[in-house]
Amino acid sequence: MSDFNGQAAVVQHASLDFCFGVAGKVLEAEEKLTRLNLDAAKTTFADWHQRMQDGLTKTNGDSASGLQAALALPSTERVLTYQRQLVEIASTMQTQLGEVIDAQYQEANRQFQRFVESAGQNAPVSSEAAIAFLKQVITFANTAHDSVRKAAKQTVDFAQSTVSAATETALEPAQPVEPAIPAVESAAKAVKH
Repeated sequence: MSDFNGQAAVVQHASLDFCFGVAGKVLEAEEKLTRLNLDAAKTTFADWHQRMQDGLTKTNGDSASGLQAALALPSTERVLTYQRQLVEIASTMQTQLGEVIDAQYQEANRQFQRFVESAGQNAPVSSEAAIAFLKQVITFANTAHDSVRKAAKQTVDFAQSTVSAATETALEPAQPVEPAIPAVESAAKAVKH
């Protein structure tokens, strides 16, 4: 009975470590996200302040359009930088949580394998099928765990590549607009004459 209590205490400690590990990683990611949002808000506020000052000093009586131009949305580059940083925070969090969860899974798997081995050594001969079944369950659980881990990594990689592609596309210089159709141009010239 004392062996069972000892194993229960180990499991409880491992569960507690796991919970605090996950909570710590989530709080760390939340802190990074909050810092990112505060920095973005400060930068945007300072930029708007400067734009408004520039818009008020440069307008010649057309203050409405000057202020409207001053309050224009942040640049595409700034928005894409924010998105990249957001994806980086999410990716880091996913990686760190994956490591914590993987370590907990590996420990639980080792304990279960030890249990199955111990049960196999102490069980009657007629329980070989049950022991074989438990070993198959371990193999299936390992395969499922690997599949979930790979799918999570692929999701993060896809998000990162999507943001990278959007950044490259948005930052490409605009192509010059082709002239109007020749028939429309000749008709416009005819109307002028």
